[in-house]
Amino acid sequence: MASAAEIDTTAKVASKGTNKSATVSQEDFEAWISDERFNRLFQLPADASLGRPQPLQVSYADYGCGNDTAEGQKHVLLFFGPLMSSPLFAVSRDAIAKRHKVRILQLARPGVGKSASVPASRLIQTSRESTAALLQHLGIKHVSIGCHSAGTIYGLDFAVHYPQFLHPSRPYIAFAAPWVHPSHSGVFHLSLAAKLPGSLIAHTDKVATFVNIKLGPLHKAATAISGILPSIEKPPTHRGQEGPEVEFQEAVLTQTMRRVFADNPGARGLGAETQVVLRRGAEEKGWSDWGDLDVVAPRLAQAVHAASNTRLKVDVFFTEKDSLIGDAGSKGCKWFESCWRDLDSVVFASETVMGADHDSAWALRFGVLEKVFQKITAPD
Repeated sequence: MASAAEIDTTAKVASKGTNKSATVSQEDFEAWISDERFNRLFQLPADASLGRPQPLQVSYADYGCGNDTAEGQKHVLLFFGPLMSSPLFAVSRDAIAKRHKVRILQLARPGVGKSASVPASRLIQTSRESTAALLQHLGIKHVSIGCHSAGTIYGLDFAVHYPQFLHPSRPYIAFAAPWVHPSHSGVFHLSLAAKLPGSLIAHTDKVATFVNIKLGPLHKAATAISGILPSIEKPPTHRGQEGPEVEFQEAVLTQTMRRVFADNPGARGLGAETQVVLRRGAEEKGWSDWGDLDVVAPRLAQAVHAASNTRLKVDVFFTEKDSLIGDAGSKGCKWFESCWRDLDSVVFASETVMGADHDSAWALRFGVLEKVFQKITAPD
């Protein structure tokens, strides 16, 4: 059996057939996915004043460039993943992160994996507090931020409340397939879902694994929400880059999805997260204390500029096809751009990732991560 390190560093895969599909044995996969760097635990201390009478367990992954190296402190990407944001979905980026000398840190949000659950009304706050506490615990002073889909909400909320963690000379945030509320995108099935009662949306976890199954009174929620749930489909293989790192990521995708659901039986936490992203719970009038993206964007830019007299760099990567906010160039994408483009204290750029869809925006095949790494590691 190959060791976890061997699989990780060589992206060892077996190709079959003419379409270059690759496989990793279950034995090798288990050795790799069980790496302690991908499965770390942290205790968020109790704080009764914040409604947390007991410590909360937080699971996270800390990989890529070693944390005992200078680069491991200098170039850190704090990643906020999409719905069901288990860090295990992203750890196939380990080899490319090492190559670029970037350290990646990602927390499992409350209710995902081994992270303790909290009510939907405390999800954003707890995520923010957990992230800040973990960075302090690890001695990480500055980070760049990457966000995918629902991670947009959590990444921006963390950044606007803790702008001191952004690098003082090169503050940077990258969004790929960002989240836009259906009130701005007009995407039909999500506009319908956002009108469902919060109590019904809270049961999203019950339809997560097989979204095409109609489950009694939940069938309306399943039909309306199915497009927002995680998919085990592989990204298209006829577009984008090739190479061993790409092959390895795609080879372990389905196995990783199965492992995530096994570690998170019943998709625990997904109902609360869906309430948050659709604003059908405590967030009905807006997320956190800022409301919506057109409010938090200038607020964050001002906070960064006031702290360091530096302009915040923001890159957004829209995908050619996107069933959650609309395809590139659609209403939702244009609205997201409008939140940033005209801010004097922001250096903003956007592009379209051809061949990618909402789920595959950060897939190695499409090169977004490599572009982000180049920005993070560029000289000050």
